[in-house]
Amino acid sequence: MLAIALALGAAVSWGGSCFLSGVQTRRTSLWTVIVLSQLAGVGLMAVIVLARGRTLPDEVLLPALAAGVLSVVSIAASYQALAIGVMCIIGPILSLSVAVPVVVGLAAGERPSAWQLGGIVVALGGVVLASRKRSAGSCHQATSRASVGLAAVTAVVWGVVMVLYAKGGETDAYWTVLLSRLTSTIVLALAFVVRRPQLKLTRAAVAPILAVGACEVAGNQLFAVAATLGYLSIASVLSSIYPVFVIALAYLLLHERLSWMQQLGVSAALVGVALIAAG
Repeated sequence: MLAIALALGAAVSWGGSCFLSGVQTRRTSLWTVIVLSQLAGVGLMAVIVLARGRTLPDEVLLPALAAGVLSVVSIAASYQALAIGVMCIIGPILSLSVAVPVVVGLAAGERPSAWQLGGIVVALGGVVLASRKRSAGSCHQATSRASVGLAAVTAVVWGVVMVLYAKGGETDAYWTVLLSRLTSTIVLALAFVVRRPQLKLTRAAVAPILAVGACEVAGNQLFAVAATLGYLSIASVLSSIYPVFVIALAYLLLHERLSWMQQLGVSAALVGVALIAAG
C-alpha cells in the first residue's frame, strides 16, 4: 500500500506542477518558467541529497544522466507537437507514455492480480479520455503527420525516462533525481544561451514558479521510490493519472468547464485506482 500511496503522491505532485506551469507561462513566459523551475528543482534536490550525507553510487550515473538528456528531448518534442498539432489529438497520444513502463514491468516478470490488471486498463483508458481537449474549435481539424510523430516520440521517450528513474531508484532514488535534474538543467541552459530569449518575471510569479520546480522533482522522487517498493507497471499507471488532478485544479480554481468525455475519463481513472488498490 505504501507504493500505491507514493505513486498517487507523484500524480498529485506532477499534476500540481503542470497546472502551475500552465498558469504561470500565460502570465510570464515559457522560458521564465523553465529557467526558474529548473533551478528550484536542482536546489531542492541538492539540499535533500546533502542532508542525507550519502556518496554518489556509480550505478545511478548512467540511468540518471540518460533520464536527464531524454527528459529534455521529451520537453522539446511535446512543445513542438502541441505548437503545430491539434490538442485533442496530441493530448491522448502523449498520455500513452505510461505504456512503456507497463510493458517493461510485465516483461520483467511482474504479475499484478486480475483486479489490478483490470484497474490498469480502466485507468489508462480514463487518462486518455481525460486528456482530450478541443482545440481551435473542433477535434475534427486536420493535424499534420509531423505533430503526430512528435507526440509519439514524446510518449516513448518519457516512458523510457520513467523506466530509467525506476532503474536508478533501485540503488539511490535521491541521487538519481538530482543528477537527472542537473543534467537537464545544463542542457536547457545551453539552449538558453544559444537562443537568448527574454525573461519576464514579476514578484508575484516567483513563488508559484518555484513551486513548479519543487512539485516536479517531488513527483519524480515519489515515483522513483514507489517503483522500487512495488511493481513498476502499477506505480507508472497510478502516477500517470496526473492529468486528472490538472483538470480538477482547473475546474476548481479557474472554473473551466469539463466536457462529458473528460468527466467520463476522470471517473474511469478513479475507478481504475480503486481496482488497483483493492487488488
